[in-house]
Amino acid sequence: MTNQLLRKSAFSLLLILHLIVTACSPRPTPPPAVAPTDPPETPQATTPLPTSSSNPCLNELLPLKENAAYRYTSSDSPSGSYAFTRRITNVRADGFTIVTEVGGKTIPQDWVCHSEGLTPQQLSVVDMLGLLAFRRFANITLSNISGYALPATLTPNAEWSYAADIQGVEIKPDGTQGGTMTGRLSVTYLAGNRASVTVPAGTFEAVAIEVNTVIDFVITTSTNVADLTADSTYTVWYAPGIGWIKSNGYGQLGGQKYLETIVLESYNIP
Repeated sequence: MTNQLLRKSAFSLLLILHLIVTACSPRPTPPPAVAPTDPPETPQATTPLPTSSSNPCLNELLPLKENAAYRYTSSDSPSGSYAFTRRITNVRADGFTIVTEVGGKTIPQDWVCHSEGLTPQQLSVVDMLGLLAFRRFANITLSNISGYALPATLTPNAEWSYAADIQGVEIKPDGTQGGTMTGRLSVTYLAGNRASVTVPAGTFEAVAIEVNTVIDFVITTSTNVADLTADSTYTVWYAPGIGWIKSNGYGQLGGQKYLETIVLESYNIP
């Protein structure tokens, strides 16, 4: 029973982002039985997007306007449909904050601007498993952060990476504290093609980025230790001057497979 609970909690952890979440050993092959209806794009050359060396926070893929707000919905995932909002706040010379509202939770995520790109300092909800992770774990923190999630300039077939150590505490169904979680999150990115993408918020000329994620982690209780590995592949579309508009992908953990599509429903950029 303990191992079963550990595995259930572990599945909730996968793909804590996009960041992101959300790295790659060789890219996982999509499971034939659950191949996404809209598979990840085959990367192709893109025209470089502009940036400014004098302002490291200037990024066409994520326009930083105070109180810019976005509403998303998710479908196809095992957890069922859900919605969440993201709002940009606390814009400053060297960073900003994205506040996510989902399922009654408020999740702030600080970002730091570097000459190379934009780097998240905390986890957030950008997919189904990120949502489940915040339901089942508390005090989730990152340390030993390296790389960036969005580059300052997107060049044809650009590749980059982001990595961090993860720590957290399991929350049992009765609300009491369970085991501890420690691990390593590794994400790799590959710039893909430009395409016209239609979502409920509109039709946009967007850039596809393939995001491959691997998480190696351990959940430790007073009676057991479970070593687990999770991986996923998502294609994320960004519309220059607007931001993130769509995600589509699949993942697996311990033989459990899933797929998910997230779309932008509406937005307001002051």
